[in-house]
Amino acid sequence: MTRSWRGKRRRWPHALALLGLLGASAQVLADDAYVPAPSAIVGDWLVDSRDAIIHIEQVGTEYQGYIRWQLHDTYGPEDGPQLQGKVVTDRNDPDPALRSQPLTGLRLLKGLHYDPGKREWTDGRIYNAENGRTYNCEVRMLGPDRLRLRGYIGISLLGGNTVWTRVSMRAPAPGGLPFVVDGPAK
Repeated sequence: MTRSWRGKRRRWPHALALLGLLGASAQVLADDAYVPAPSAIVGDWLVDSRDAIIHIEQVGTEYQGYIRWQLHDTYGPEDGPQLQGKVVTDRNDPDPALRSQPLTGLRLLKGLHYDPGKREWTDGRIYNAENGRTYNCEVRMLGPDRLRLRGYIGISLLGGNTVWTRVSMRAPAPGGLPFVVDGPAK
């Protein structure tokens, strides 16, 4: 069965409407009134899955981040008897020599530079320990206590977003977490 040119043409308004909705939702996420200082991303950030905290700091002219805390820092029984109870390592690292390094303390974010014209941090790289791949990234503050990190391959359109929430580290109460959320958690 062949489709007519007219049939194909009807699909464009739906695609354009979808792109418009995506753009509108991205606009809602960003608070255009908030103008961050270059150091606004410095601090401790709870990842969207709430199972790790990334500490971002300025090193020279760039911003870098490393895993400061993770909910599961040792392997459990589901990982098998060989690993159970051992410290979680970067076992998916493409370099076999680095696969035994612990994930806690691992630098996974580097190269970010603040672009005042865009009001965001660009030209960064983020390492995904789950698959051993490194992606381009950029960061935009959604307010003083929330940021959106976009990881992508090649161009920014080919990627995905995650939202992190600022936290303050503290000594945990027995059975408690070692942090408190600074702003409203969303």
